[in-house]
Amino acid sequence: MEQALYWLTGALGVPLVNWLKARLGLQGRGAMWLTAAVAAVLGLAAALLSRQLTGSSLLEPEGLLAAFGQVLAAATLAYQLLTQ
Repeated sequence: MEQALYWLTGALGVPLVNWLKARLGLQGRGAMWLTAAVAAVLGLAAALLSRQLTGSSLLEPEGLLAAFGQVLAAATLAYQLLTQ
């Protein structure tokens, strides 16, 4: 169930990033940084919701990076599937 939350979060992140890019008029490197920032925020939210990060583990980079990576991978896959 935990993994499904990350995949769902990543899939929902694609329309959010596209909306923000259009709203802010970002392209290229700016759009890349926006995608990374949204993935980081969504990854943290998903990790907190799945209770993988609690108490002192909030400060450990391993958990944060794992959540970020999972959400970014899911968002990238969803984007690739939607654009083809």
